[in-house]
Amino acid sequence: MSYPALFTTPGVRQFAEEIDAERQRQLAKFGEQHHPDGTGQYTETIDADVARMACENAAEGGYLDWLHILREEVAEAFAEADPARLRAELVQVAAVCAAWIADIDSRRAGAQQQAEGCGKCKTPFDPTDARFDGHARYAETAYCRRCVDFCHDTEIADHRCVICA
Repeated sequence: MSYPALFTTPGVRQFAEEIDAERQRQLAKFGEQHHPDGTGQYTETIDADVARMACENAAEGGYLDWLHILREEVAEAFAEADPARLRAELVQVAAVCAAWIADIDSRRAGAQQQAEGCGKCKTPFDPTDARFDGHARYAETAYCRRCVDFCHDTEIADHRCVICA
């Protein structure tokens, strides 16, 4: 029998499993906890406005990063006094955390993929191929020695490639 997929967004299942494991550790250490929310204070609403403006300015200026985005979402949650809206804000915080983690994981996967093959010809690196035009990685670059050698040997005046760019 087949069960419907609970999570359709890539990486969310792993994220949820990691959260569940962490919650199990917290429950084992602290037990079930009940505390006041502590949100909705006037200073928190000011912080939310400042975080929102900083996020908007970063987006307009082209330097938006995950820190700006998460800080805005957390500040909005801290500013919320209504329990239903607080819960909705906390879901947004969790979604941003999931997106940030997915981005970190994709960078790691991309770096691993890049490390496995030449960035130009895509041929897997062969560290044992020590020929000057072989398929070993050229120094600390993302290219094999063959592609770098060919690139450097070209006599085309307006030569442009990913290596020389």
